[in-house]
Amino acid sequence: MSIRSFFRRILGGERTSEAAATNALEATRARLERIVEIAADAIISVDEDHCIILFNRGAEEIFGWDREEVIGRPLDILLPERFRHLHGAHLDRFAEGPEAARHMGQRREIAGVRKDGWEFPAEASISRLDTPSGRVFTVVLRDVTEQKKAEHTQRFLADASSVLARSLDYEATMAGLARIALPHLADWCVIDVAAESGVTRIQATHSDPELDPVVRELQRYPPEASRPHPTLTVLETGKPELIERVTDEFLRGIAADDRHLELLRRLGVGSLLVVPLVARDRTLGAFALVSSDPARPFGSDDILLAEELGRRAALAVDNARLYEAAREAVAARDEVLAVVSHDLGNPLSAIRVSARVLDRMLDAQKIDDAGDQVDAIRQAADQMERLIRDLLEIRRIESGRLRLVRRPERVTELVERAARSVRGLAEEKSVTLERAVAAGLPEMMRVDADRVHQIFSNLVGNALKFTPPGGTITIGADPAGDGIRFWVRDTGPGMPSDALPHVFDRFWQAKQHGSPGVGLGLAIARGLTEAHGGTVDVESREGHGSTFSFEIPVNGVEP
Repeated sequence: MSIRSFFRRILGGERTSEAAATNALEATRARLERIVEIAADAIISVDEDHCIILFNRGAEEIFGWDREEVIGRPLDILLPERFRHLHGAHLDRFAEGPEAARHMGQRREIAGVRKDGWEFPAEASISRLDTPSGRVFTVVLRDVTEQKKAEHTQRFLADASSVLARSLDYEATMAGLARIALPHLADWCVIDVAAESGVTRIQATHSDPELDPVVRELQRYPPEASRPHPTLTVLETGKPELIERVTDEFLRGIAADDRHLELLRRLGVGSLLVVPLVARDRTLGAFALVSSDPARPFGSDDILLAEELGRRAALAVDNARLYEAAREAVAARDEVLAVVSHDLGNPLSAIRVSARVLDRMLDAQKIDDAGDQVDAIRQAADQMERLIRDLLEIRRIESGRLRLVRRPERVTELVERAARSVRGLAEEKSVTLERAVAAGLPEMMRVDADRVHQIFSNLVGNALKFTPPGGTITIGADPAGDGIRFWVRDTGPGMPSDALPHVFDRFWQAKQHGSPGVGLGLAIARGLTEAHGGTVDVESREGHGSTFSFEIPVNGVEP
């Protein structure tokens, strides 16, 4: 039935003898026809047998059927199969009820089904009209897929923000991000963060608990610069990367070895989406989402949602980092206060006592005996000055305000200067001082000689502190790639293996029971070495002494 025929049926087919009335009726029909035809909503009418008698252009676009294909067919073809046996009964009850119109889906969601079988959510209203040709039911239906998707997205992002805000712990925030994304956005995911040494993989999670141990093994395979990887591109550009259809050739290209490739194939990588974690214009990391099913590739909507989730996660991660930095700063402040109060307290007490004794000597005219007290005051003042100097030095290093004055220096002279400066102290402690400079070293290198001497002083001073009388300290230098490795070896008591990762931490030595010193010397040595673009290391075993070393590029490479 055409729309014109439909409205003739609704409005009546009898023509009046009066021309004006006839013209008015035709005008009304024409207006209704145009309104129904251009409406974006689906307008569908059925007769008492529930067969379709009107199907406008909006209905054609929403359901995918042509008008000629559905006219005369039962309304059931537009409904999901699970609802068909209920819909006829609902329509009959509405026909016998007192209401002439009603909004459908008041108690539950309703749905339609397109010609291709794709189901979609809908909102609809129904009206009943008795016409000269019989009862007609008209449904006005709207596809609310995008509306439902937007509502779902907003709920998802609101829930995500709530989860991300629950903790200021960095690792907990990353774990929360992975839990949020699965399975709503992806089947499994990995999270990589940018680090000074490259890329660190800190999270790998699967929505299937049975496959979670498999995906966790991927944490051993972070992206490496030696192989192309979309995560590296995202970290560099700060923009998302989408590989809609992942091929086995692509997997072979990013796999580090056969085991890595086996894991990827077992997990399934049908589609890959990588979005950046950006906060305060800094790309903190990358969030890789994987759809295992090739039939469910990521699209543009997924990119927008993943990017928004990434932005919120990055802010949460950045807040967690700032919180952790604030906690470390407070802890460092407390450490400084504790160390300063302790290490300045001792020399201040010495100054107080010596000053009282000196005062009594001066009153008793014992001028000749006052020298010892003056020396004690001077030594205490020197100790206080060294502590203040070390605190200022470590502050300059950590704030990046340390300046180096690089000049060509003789390598052998650097070693000799270090030995000369501690010869007297070594003799006083009955410790043998030796030198071991390897053959084939470059004659010159560009360094800040005073800073290198300061490194040596801290390392040798530390060795003297722990080497017993009769022991030996050796200062040496060896070639090491494009640099030189300087080292200080002692025959002291050595250290346990669990202490080695911490020896260059500031205040670490001061925290050890019975260890003298403020605990800044080795931290300063590390900072000065890194300022030269070098690295520090330590080798030690309990009962076998220790070897502290620092390696510096010959040509003054910037850090």
